[in-house]
Amino acid sequence: MSINDQNEQKDLMTSAGTANEPSSMEELLAQSFSNIEPNQIVEAKVVSVTEREVLVDIGYKSEAPIAISEFNHKLPEKGDMVKVYIIASEDKSGKPRLSKKRADFILNREKLKEVYENNETIQGVLRRRVKGGMIADVLGIEAFLPGSQIALKNVPNLDQFINKEVQLKIIKIDEDKKNIIVSRKNVLEEEMVLKKEYLKDKIQLNAELDGEVKNITDYGAFIDLGGIDGLLHLTDMSWGRINHPSEMLNIGNKVKVKVIAFDEENQKISLGLKQLVPHPWENIETKYPEGTKVKGKVVNIENYGAFIEIEPGVEGLVHVSEMSWTKKVNNPKQFLKEGEVIEAIVLKVSKDDHRISLGMKQMQANPWLTIEERYPSGTLIKRKVKNLTDFGAFVEIEEDIDGLIHISDISWTKRIYHPKEVLKKGQEVEAVVLSIDKLLHRVALGIKQLHADPWDTIDETLPVNTEVKGKISKCIPKGVLVDIPYQDTFIEGFIPISHLAIPKINKPEDAFDVNEELDMKIIEIDKDNRRLILSVKAWFFSRDKNLMKEYQKIHRDRIIERCGSAPEMDDHDEEIAHAVKDENYGYDNVKYDNVYPDEPEDEVVDVQADELGE
Repeated sequence: MSINDQNEQKDLMTSAGTANEPSSMEELLAQSFSNIEPNQIVEAKVVSVTEREVLVDIGYKSEAPIAISEFNHKLPEKGDMVKVYIIASEDKSGKPRLSKKRADFILNREKLKEVYENNETIQGVLRRRVKGGMIADVLGIEAFLPGSQIALKNVPNLDQFINKEVQLKIIKIDEDKKNIIVSRKNVLEEEMVLKKEYLKDKIQLNAELDGEVKNITDYGAFIDLGGIDGLLHLTDMSWGRINHPSEMLNIGNKVKVKVIAFDEENQKISLGLKQLVPHPWENIETKYPEGTKVKGKVVNIENYGAFIEIEPGVEGLVHVSEMSWTKKVNNPKQFLKEGEVIEAIVLKVSKDDHRISLGMKQMQANPWLTIEERYPSGTLIKRKVKNLTDFGAFVEIEEDIDGLIHISDISWTKRIYHPKEVLKKGQEVEAVVLSIDKLLHRVALGIKQLHADPWDTIDETLPVNTEVKGKISKCIPKGVLVDIPYQDTFIEGFIPISHLAIPKINKPEDAFDVNEELDMKIIEIDKDNRRLILSVKAWFFSRDKNLMKEYQKIHRDRIIERCGSAPEMDDHDEEIAHAVKDENYGYDNVKYDNVYPDEPEDEVVDVQADELGE
């Protein structure tokens, strides 16, 4: 403080009295009141404090009020002594005009000037928001902190700073207007420079530093290391699988990170969190030997299998073939869901390739290993039809184990073109276990094997030359197929087109109808191919010719009705139709090996019932 300022302040604080002692009370009062002069600082005693003002006594003839706002949120109590500045000895009401703020300004201005001139920092408290910034309390004086000087970057919400103690720089003092402008930004910039200089010596490759999460993006998080920001990329947060940094971090979190790259020229720092712990695959074969039971979460599902996270950074694959002993899994998403926790067995570990093969089905015993003990060949079962296919019917033997009744194992005698001709989905059927293939996971079942094969004794029960009745089941290019009643079932027979007793017929369907009943005679039994060869022509042999003519007329009329005309018959045709060529009643010994069109063949089937529709 300068000598002149000291003298000025001393003059303000001295009394205005004279060296002569007062001679009376009136003179004493007059002398006291004469000391109350404007533009000086005096001691004042607090008389009372209200919501609007503080009433003080400076020894004048009346007490003076001072507005509450003059005390900067630090109100005195009754009896306290405060310094005030006399603006005027009296106002219109006869009371002194006083100011607490101006007294504070005068008393502290030298300190503020010194701080300003030496570019020093000073502590202040941010009291409230105003237009364009905030008001700071500095040594009891209100100073203006512009919004642009509050932080290094624009801060949209200033309420977070209210009543916060901060370090400030004085950037302007206007003594005439008694205004002070301060900056917090300048302090932060100086601190940043010092921190950067300090950090430059500490930031080295593989150095471990403490920091604070400053910002989070989709690709990572920015970490404030104490003045310098580094990027912690998403892929360097965890050895495990994470989709967004917010799954691990929040803004403001304190973290320890490792410097994994440092570009000093461009001041770019790459940080790592996962690098603080050993790589999870380092001792993987020791931690998870083959046969180990593990528990993990399904983190990804592909067409070929599901990836299971058994610890952060360690995932194993359950291939579709290792999900179930009995079900053929074509779509793993129908079997598992992401986020589901499952148990599995370690099947194989490859440390170099970072691969672990897991099996879910190995958690249970393989039912196919003991299926022959439960269902030996010849076992009779009664189960429901689960599904129908072109080649047979699937029957559920037990949960997730199906057996196949092949179309050729449904009937000994009837030729079946589709299982739906005799079976329905959900129908309960009896069948016998024919064979089991544990390797290919197949069980062959049969219905016809429940009964003896009638073809073993067919030549005794239906010998050649036996006359029979039967209904046409199908017309084919080489003749017609007929069902002949046999015991409680039917046996299929074949009438060659030349034995239908209709000369010059080209298409059997032109003259004959399905379900039409015919009289026939057995002319051959083909046990190897399980066929009865029949003849209408042989049945008419030795019968009245008029009976055959009537039969022929009926079918020729049908040809005319369907085709518009029929080939003319002469006497020679009639003779041929009724002739007996030999002892086989006209059977000409032609081989009929391929008379059945679209005949179903035994197929190699590698499907599951639940994959097929009816």
